[in-house]
Amino acid sequence: MLMTAMAFGLVTLLIVLVVAALLDCVRTPRERVRYVPKWLWLLFLLHAPVFGALVWNYAGKRPELPA
Repeated sequence: MLMTAMAFGLVTLLIVLVVAALLDCVRTPRERVRYVPKWLWLLFLLHAPVFGALVWNYAGKRPELPA
């Protein structure tokens, strides 16, 4: 029973991570996207969701400049 709850929690966490990364990629302006075009990032996020979300969050976009 405990393992089922832990697995459910892990799956839920991964789904939240992937959905947040997809929404962040869609909302990020084109000028802040690094390395490859935005459409390629979205394709990568859809084909390798967990790895793609991690890479997007750490390397996919430039930091926001302070106002």
